[in-house]
Formats: sequence, C-alpha cells, structure tokens
Amino acid sequence: MTHQELLRKLGETAGIELELSGHSTAAAKFDGDEVNFESDGGRLYIYADIASAEGREADFGKLLELNNLFAGTDGATIGLDRARGTFTLCRMVEGDAEYAAFERAVASFVTALRLVRRELAEVGDSSPEPHDANGHLHGGHIMQV
Repeated sequence: MTHQELLRKLGETAGIELELSGHSTAAAKFDGDEVNFESDGGRLYIYADIASAEGREADFGKLLELNNLFAGTDGATIGLDRARGTFTLCRMVEGDAEYAAFERAVASFVTALRLVRRELAEVGDSSPEPHDANGHLHGGHIMQV
C-alpha cells in the first residue's frame, strides 16, 4: 500500500480521518499522544516529541541507553532537535508496506514513546496501550497540520 493508503486505512481503523496534506504531512493523537507522519522520497517518517531538552543534559545517558540497540524504542530512534529544544522519537517505513505491519509499527512506536517519556519522568504512567486486545489502534483523532 502507498503511504496515503496506509494512513487512510489507519484512520479508518482508529475511527478518524487521516491522510497526507499537500505538504505530505499528517498528524494524529492516540489517547493524547501526538504522532506526526511525513512522506518524503519513498519514505514515511513517523515521529513525535518526547520532552523538552532544555536543562536535561543529565538525561542524555539515559536516552542513549534506551536508544542502544533499540533497547527501549522497539526500532525507533531517539534524537535531539536543537532548533526546537526537544528530544524526539522517529521511525521510518521505506516504500510501500503491508497494512498490518504498518499498524503494528505505529502501535509499537506509541508504546515506545510512552516508555521513553516514563523513563524521563521517572514516574509511573497509567496511559492505556495504543491498541486493543485484537491489536488494533484505538483512541485516535485527527489534528490540523
């Protein structure tokens, strides 16, 4: 499926309208967690802000540990957006993809985002998992981009 088809199907599954804008971007919230999508040159980037990086130099080691061999990110990578002063999480889907694998990748991404945020906050997180017992995403709604 193309990136546009993947996002439309994800939107249908989550009960939201989701498709790429004229700028090849889209965004949605899953139980309050904002996730961005950007299609560029055959790649679909899935990304989100983790937290502000301002004054958090002491957390770099923890973030590197979570990023090492994807230990806490399940295939996504942690980065630093210096221009905006935020830690980010990003995952890429290359080319066309099967929908079930894409949905699993998005659910895994949201779970990793919550884990990394929880690790940084060092407090428990009672947020529900981004998918139901059948493995389908839920709780989504579209955001204007």
